[in-house]
Amino acid sequence: MTQLPQSWAMGTEVGLIADPSLRARHRIEFEERGAAVLGPPALDLNTHAKLLEEACVQREIASWSLISERCPGEISQDNIRAHLGSQARNFLSSVSVINYLEYVTGYRLTPSWSASCYTYYDGPGHHMGEHCDKREACRIGLLTYLQTTWMSGTQPTAGLQLHVFRGDSTASELVVRITGLSNRIVILNGADQAHLRPALIAGERMTMLAGCYRLAHEI
Repeated sequence: MTQLPQSWAMGTEVGLIADPSLRARHRIEFEERGAAVLGPPALDLNTHAKLLEEACVQREIASWSLISERCPGEISQDNIRAHLGSQARNFLSSVSVINYLEYVTGYRLTPSWSASCYTYYDGPGHHMGEHCDKREACRIGLLTYLQTTWMSGTQPTAGLQLHVFRGDSTASELVVRITGLSNRIVILNGADQAHLRPALIAGERMTMLAGCYRLAHEI
């Protein structure tokens, strides 16, 4: 079993909030259902604030809409993407994140920059359809939920959830629904297991950092 460096276990690495008592649980979650859930909170307040601030800036200066219907070879989706800034790149490539991913997944990974982005679900109908991630570009996903909001006095609906299936399609067992709460992280076996996000309803919004990783030995 991969061991984490002592500096990470003591919480001295920037970014992730270390809780050594939860490491084994996260590894088991990943092995049993393909998705390990950290937090909230998963990030220290400073890192969370910097990533959210950068996500807002990138939304204004480096974003594009991604809309497609369910056609052969296409994923049905409606959302907004933006290029990463330096804060996101520093976080995704940090020692604490790389080492923790190796501990949980068993893989030595490196960021796949071309497949990583900020993602925004801004209003009714925004969604991400059924898909598996491209193995060569996104063997493992690290989904960092930066800000999630919904109508006061209500509970989050399915639109703020990630649905993860046992196999490579929705015909297989639905193993977990994960609500994308602010400052929560999901480590996802997205290349092997189908996943999706249902459509948002009025009053719901989500901003996230979608980090993709490829196997280090394939570089």
